[in-house]
Amino acid sequence: MILNKYQTYGQIQKRGYSLTAQVENENGEVFFAKWISGIKRNSQPSKILFDKLRHLKKAVHPSLPNIVEYEWDESKEAYCIIFEYKNAQSLEERIWDIKPTFFLKGIEQIINCLQQLQQNHRLSHGDITPANILVDENLDFFLIDFGIADISSTLSQEQSLEIFAKEFAAPEKWNRKIPKGFPYQSDIYSIGKVTEWYFAQKDLSEYQDIKLLIDSACRQEPSSRINYNSLSEFLGRISSTIAFDNENIVMVSNANELLLNELNDSEFKPRLDVSPNNKGENILINIATKSLYSNALWLIYDQELRILSCDYKESSQQRYELAVKKGETLNLPVNFLGNSGSYYSQKLNLTPFFKKIQKNKQHEGEYRKGKIEINKELVFFKELLEKELKVLEENSLRLRYDSFEKKGEFEIWFKIQENEKYSKNGHIFSHIDKATPPNPEEFEYILSQTADKKQMKEPLKFSGVAFDFNTKSRVFKFKDCERLDFEKIPKNGYLFENISKQEEEKKRQQEAIRKVEYNEVQNRDLIHFLFNPTDLQGKYLEQYELDKVFQTDKEGTKLSYSSNQTRAILNAIQREPLTVIQGPPGTGKTTVITEIVFQILNKNSDAKILITSQTNDAVDNVLDNLLEKEIPIVRLSGVRKPKQSLKKHTLERKIEGWKEEVKKKAQNEWKKLETNFLQEIEKENVLLKSIVNILIDKKDWKTKKAQIEKLLERIKGFENINNSLQNQDTLLNALDKQTNCGILSFFRKLQIQIDWLAAISSLDENSTVNQKLIDSIRVIGATTNHIASKKYAKYNFEFDYVIMDESGKATTAEALIPIVLAEKLVLVGDHRQLRPMLTANREVEKWLRNKFKSDSDDFDSWDDYFNRPSIFEQVITRIDEDFKSQLEECRRMPEDAVLLTSKCFYEPYNEQIEPIKRAKDKEHNLDIKVDSSIIFLDIGNTHKSEIDGSGSSRNKLSASFIPKLILELDKFDKVKDYSLGVITGYTAQLREIKNIVRKELYNNQLKRIKPSDMAISVVDKFQGLEKDIIIFDLVRSQQNTLGFLANANRINVALSRHKKLLIIIGNYDWLVQVKSNSNNGFAPSIPPLQKYLKEIKKEWIVKNIQQIF
Repeated sequence: MILNKYQTYGQIQKRGYSLTAQVENENGEVFFAKWISGIKRNSQPSKILFDKLRHLKKAVHPSLPNIVEYEWDESKEAYCIIFEYKNAQSLEERIWDIKPTFFLKGIEQIINCLQQLQQNHRLSHGDITPANILVDENLDFFLIDFGIADISSTLSQEQSLEIFAKEFAAPEKWNRKIPKGFPYQSDIYSIGKVTEWYFAQKDLSEYQDIKLLIDSACRQEPSSRINYNSLSEFLGRISSTIAFDNENIVMVSNANELLLNELNDSEFKPRLDVSPNNKGENILINIATKSLYSNALWLIYDQELRILSCDYKESSQQRYELAVKKGETLNLPVNFLGNSGSYYSQKLNLTPFFKKIQKNKQHEGEYRKGKIEINKELVFFKELLEKELKVLEENSLRLRYDSFEKKGEFEIWFKIQENEKYSKNGHIFSHIDKATPPNPEEFEYILSQTADKKQMKEPLKFSGVAFDFNTKSRVFKFKDCERLDFEKIPKNGYLFENISKQEEEKKRQQEAIRKVEYNEVQNRDLIHFLFNPTDLQGKYLEQYELDKVFQTDKEGTKLSYSSNQTRAILNAIQREPLTVIQGPPGTGKTTVITEIVFQILNKNSDAKILITSQTNDAVDNVLDNLLEKEIPIVRLSGVRKPKQSLKKHTLERKIEGWKEEVKKKAQNEWKKLETNFLQEIEKENVLLKSIVNILIDKKDWKTKKAQIEKLLERIKGFENINNSLQNQDTLLNALDKQTNCGILSFFRKLQIQIDWLAAISSLDENSTVNQKLIDSIRVIGATTNHIASKKYAKYNFEFDYVIMDESGKATTAEALIPIVLAEKLVLVGDHRQLRPMLTANREVEKWLRNKFKSDSDDFDSWDDYFNRPSIFEQVITRIDEDFKSQLEECRRMPEDAVLLTSKCFYEPYNEQIEPIKRAKDKEHNLDIKVDSSIIFLDIGNTHKSEIDGSGSSRNKLSASFIPKLILELDKFDKVKDYSLGVITGYTAQLREIKNIVRKELYNNQLKRIKPSDMAISVVDKFQGLEKDIIIFDLVRSQQNTLGFLANANRINVALSRHKKLLIIIGNYDWLVQVKSNSNNGFAPSIPPLQKYLKEIKKEWIVKNIQQIF
C-alpha cells in the first residue's frame, strides 16, 4: 500500500530523479503519484521540501493538476506526492492527434498558467518537456511536475541523479558559464524548445512566424528572451491568421445566406455562448453575429453546427446582448460552409473547444453558488469592521492630567482634569474592566504635552494595567508598567490610549476577508467547505483504534482513550480538509489536541502545525501540555507575555537560547582543541607554552611584548625571535618556522573562533537565522489575531494543520486570519457555550440595531441577529456526521454538576455528557454542613435588583454575601491549595462586588486564599478557564423577565467553571417562576437556568451562610 491508502494502477515509470505511476484509493478514484529520489527521511532537505510543497499546493490554475497530499512512503522509501489525476496523455504520446492550431491554443494555456503562477506566487516550473505536458480528450493542455525538478536539483542528496531533460532545458540550467536570469525565463526557453520539437516532428518548417517565435524564446542570454505578454500576443496572432490545415471548414445546416456571411465576418467575429448543460448528447449554443441572434446545436457525432432558429437581434435584444457578453470567439481562421450535400473529409472538429467552455461554465456555476454563501457572511463583517474602526478612533481613551505621582518603578498615578472634551468617568471604568483578569485586554498608552497627535514627534509610550479610578480625587492608577521613563514624562499633559494595536487587529481581519475574496489562501477547497459544509461528502473509515498512543499519565502509563476521543483524533488526522470536535466543559480537549499533534508528527515529522485560539490562555494551556511531552514549540506573543513556563519559548528567547547554545558548543569544542595543542607545545618546550598562553590572552600587544621578552631570556635556541617582536603576526610567523607544532595554523583557527562568536552574538530577530529557526520548529502557538502581526510577514507562514481551540467564541473574521494559512483545519469548540461577541462598543451596537431593522427578514429577533453563530457553530450544525465528533466524558466537575449540566444544556440536543469516577482528593473535601458540590444561597424574595444608567443590573444584597463567603472559606486549611473565582453576568455588579471585596477583605488580610489565586469577573471572560471553587452571583431579582439569565450559552459557561465546589447566589422563588424574555433558539420551552434550579435538591438550598459552614 502506498501511504497506507493507495495501490498502483498500472506500471511504475522511472525518469531521472523520480518514479511515477497511476494509483487508486479504496473508492476506485484514480490519482497520479510521483516519488522523489535522493531526499532522506526527516533530513533538513526534507523539511525544506515540505515547506516548498506546501507553497506549491496553494498554487491553483485550470491547467495545473492539484497536489492532493505528500508524505513519506514506506513502500518505496521515498517522499511521495499525490496529484489530481487528469484523464490525459502526454504531448509526447498525443502529438500525431493534435493539429497545429490546437497545439498553439494549448501552448497559450500553458503560458497563461506559467504567467499567473509567476505573478501570484513567484513560482516557475523548471523542467518543461513534452513528457510534462498532458493533453486530454478536449485538447486541453496541463502542466505536471510544477517546480519538482528545481526542488529535487536543490535538495537531492544523490549527486548521480539526472534532474533536467537537457534537450529542452535552458542552457543556464546546466552550463554555469551562462549568467542566470529570472527563473521564469528558463521556462520561456523550454516553451520555445517544445514548440520547435512539435513542428520538427510534424515536418512543418515553412512558417516564418513560427521560426521567429522559437528564436525569440530560445536566445542564449536569459535577459534577451521574449516575455510572457509578448509571447502570448505572438501566439494569438499566429493562431488567428495562419490556417495550418489549408482550410478549417465547419459545416452549418439550416443556415440562410445572411447568417453564413455573418458567421464568416472577419471584422465582427461571431460570439458563441455555450450552454453549460447538454441537450441530449449534443451541445446547445446561442450565437450573436453582427445583426442576428441564433440558437444552434453542435452535433458531436456529425461534427456539424445545426441552426435551430434565427432572427434579427432586435427581436431578442436581451438574449443577444447576453450572448455578446458571455460568448467567446473561436480565434481560429475558420470557414463556415452551408451543408449542401458536399462532403469534406477535413472538417474542423469543434467539440473539444465547446466542451472546454462547457466544463469551465459548470465549474464557475458551482463556484459562484459556493461564493454566494461566503459573500453573505463576509459583507456583514466588512461593514462591521469599517464601523468599528471609525468608532475606535472617535471613542478611544483621551484624558488631560494636571500632575503625576511615581509609586515605585512599575506604578504611576495621574491626577485627571474634568474636561467635557475628553473621556467621561464611565469610559474610564469600562477601560479598567477590560484590563481586569481573567483574560485581560492588553493596552498601550501615549503621554504627550500636546493633544494634537500629528504634532507628536517622539511621544512617550508605555504599557500597563489600569486598575483604579477615584471619582472624588480624580486619581487614575496604573500598575505593572513597562517602558516608563519618569524623567521624560511631561509634568502635565495628555494621556491617550494607543489604539494602533486595536486598529491593526481590525485591519488584520479585513485583510483575511480580502484574501478569501481574492482566493489568496492556502487551500481554496477548505474555504469553500468552511462556508458550504453540506458539500463535504462523508466517507466510511474502517479504523476504530489508534495504532500507537503517545501520551502517558504521571506514572508513565499510556493513556487509554474512550471511543469518542479516539474518533476525534482519527478524524483530525484522516479526514480532509476539515473536521470539528465539540468539547463540552471539562471533557479533555487539551489532552485530545496534544495527542492529535503527536499523531500528525508521527505520520509526517515535517508537518507544520499552528495551535491557535482567540485567547492567550487557551493557546498557553495546549502548549504547556506539549512541552510536558517534550515537543519543541515556539510561542508568538504580543504586549501581553505568555505564562512563565512558556517565556523561554518565545521567538525572542528562542534565538537568544540558540545563540547561547551555539556559543557554548563552540567554546567547548575549542577548549578541547586548545588543550591538545598546548600539550603538544609543552612537549617541545615548557616555556614556549607560556609564550603561546600570553599570545592567546586578550591583553594589548605592548603588555604581551614585555612579558614575552622576559621569557625569551630563559629559552635557549630562541634568541633570534627577539628580532620578530614588531607585532603579533610577525612573531607568530617566526615561531611557526622555528617549531614543528603548527602555531600559525592554531592562531588562524583562534581568529576564526573569535569571529564566529562575534557573528553569533550580533544576530538579531532580523537575521536569516530566525527564518531557519522558525522553519525547523514544527509547532507554533499564537492567538488568532497575533499570527498575522506585521513583524512575522517575512516568515510567509503556511501550515499543514491549523488547530483552533475555543473556536466557538471567535467571530468569522477573527477565525479567518489563521484559516487562510491552513491546508487542513481542526476546529475545537462548544456551540453550547458563549457565542462570539460581535462588538463591545455600545455605539456600534446601536448602529447594528438600526441595521437589523433593514435585515430583519433573515432573523427572528435582535438577539438572533446580534448573537450570530460562530463559524464553528455554522459548520458543526451542517456538516456530515462523519466529519464531527463530540467528547463526552467530563473529568473536571463533580458527578452532580456533570449530570445537571448534561440534562439542562446538552441532552435536549442528544449531546449528553457523562461523569467520570474521580479520586476522593479531586472533591472539595471541606467540612461543611451541605453534603454536595452544588449549594444555592437563597437571598429571599424581598429585595429588588437595580438597573444602572447603562442598562446593567446591580444587587447590593447579593454582593454583600460574597466577602462573607470568602472569609468562611478562608478558615479551611485546604483552601490554601485551591483557586477561587467569583462570576457575575453584569458589569455593574462586577464593580459592586469588587468595591465590597476590597473594603471588607483586604483589610482583614486573608490567611489562606492568595489574591493571585482569586479572580472576580464577568461570565464572558471565564470561558475556557476553571477554578476549584466558583461563586456565581445571579444578581437579577423582582424584575419582569430573566433578561440575560435566559441566555443558555452564558449560563452554561458560568455553571461549569468549578472543579470542586459551586455556590450560587440568588432569589430562588423568583428565578424559578419568572417568565423568560425569549427562548434564545433553544428547544426546551423552559429556560435551562430554571430547569437547572428546579433539579437542585432541596437540601442543597440554604437561607443563610450559617447553614453552609
